[in-house]
Amino acid sequence: MDHPVLRVLIYFALRTPPGTFSLFIIPALTPPEYRVTIINQKLSWNDRDFAGGGLVGISCATGNVVSGYRIADRYRQAGAKVVMGGVHASHLPQEALEHCDAVVIGEAESVWPQVVGDYEKGELKRIYEGKPLEDYFSGCFDYFMKLDPDVLYRTGILLSRGCKYHCEFCAPMFGKLRFVKIEQAMALIERVIQARRRPWGIKPNLVFRDDNIFSNPHYAKELFRRLAPLKINWTGNSSLDIAFDDEALQLAQASGCHLLFVGFETIHPERFAKTSVGNVRTPEDYRKAIRKLKSHGIKVMGSFVLGFDEDTPKDYLRMIGFWVSAGLYIVSLTMLTPFPGTALFKRLEAEDRILTHDWRKYNSLHHVVFKPKNMTSRQLQMWFFIMRLAGTLTSRFFLLAMGLILLSLLPRIIAHLAGF
Repeated sequence: MDHPVLRVLIYFALRTPPGTFSLFIIPALTPPEYRVTIINQKLSWNDRDFAGGGLVGISCATGNVVSGYRIADRYRQAGAKVVMGGVHASHLPQEALEHCDAVVIGEAESVWPQVVGDYEKGELKRIYEGKPLEDYFSGCFDYFMKLDPDVLYRTGILLSRGCKYHCEFCAPMFGKLRFVKIEQAMALIERVIQARRRPWGIKPNLVFRDDNIFSNPHYAKELFRRLAPLKINWTGNSSLDIAFDDEALQLAQASGCHLLFVGFETIHPERFAKTSVGNVRTPEDYRKAIRKLKSHGIKVMGSFVLGFDEDTPKDYLRMIGFWVSAGLYIVSLTMLTPFPGTALFKRLEAEDRILTHDWRKYNSLHHVVFKPKNMTSRQLQMWFFIMRLAGTLTSRFFLLAMGLILLSLLPRIIAHLAGF
């Protein structure tokens, strides 16, 4: 049988996103007789792209779903069958079905073989509900081990699903915490870093894309122990509780961790369960945690969110002061955004505070899409731009870069002052 082409598409903006690793899950579960094409980050399209007679899978987040719908419409017009998935379609399947033939809600591993089988029989259902599998990766492991290790090196490694926190502003997508088996994780990591070894001794720098590398301390510590002999550098995301576990810090340092992205979210840690760990109650407790991480050679990239109901302009000024005193390597700032499917979206919609359902504006960076409590949306937007500038100017990375630039210019400055 001559199988049609299966195209797997995903749309993100301009840079390699954390979700790229997951792009390979669908090809891994697709029968080998299919020819799979993965298209990611394509910025322009022409008529040749839209071929009929195939099965097209499109995964989107809220901020790029409008582009996803437009592409889905074009493929359907060309005669292809389109299946949509991802966090946005999972929470708004009826909206997605206006642009596609079927929607996969949740995780695809448990239902993708059925989707392909129904497509072959011409009996695609409108909705498929994926159930979270305890062991979601073993069925894909062999496929991942055959992938070009340079591709995996660029996308980063993802070893877990789920989150131990339940923040109001986070869209629930996955079930309970689950992890790639440690033996599979190490086999994948070793294959990737061996392909990146260089004869002049520069250590490979691996990126872990997990939302929280320390979501399970036991798993994390075992991972760190096994990474230590590999002599690599690595970066990842972590909750702040790693700073209160001396054994974890020692193991992380020995394993090559040199930077962690930490979601502080606010300078009022007592307001959030994910930040009020280890008796953290004040910004000073944050500073102690940052100093502890830095004492183990781990730089901290701090992430903060603007727009919480409790926030006032005074809080934002205090936040700048905290950045100056805390010594963060990099400051990351996003706008509070009520994504569909979140408790925040439901609450703000019930309070009639959602300003727009133009999903293109749901990018957490350039638009305020709800009515703030203590200021106007325009004022919050202004503060966001001010704070982003302040975050850049106060980050240690920026100061180091400026210092190196000035140092490189010093001979010219001296020569100019000396009249040469």
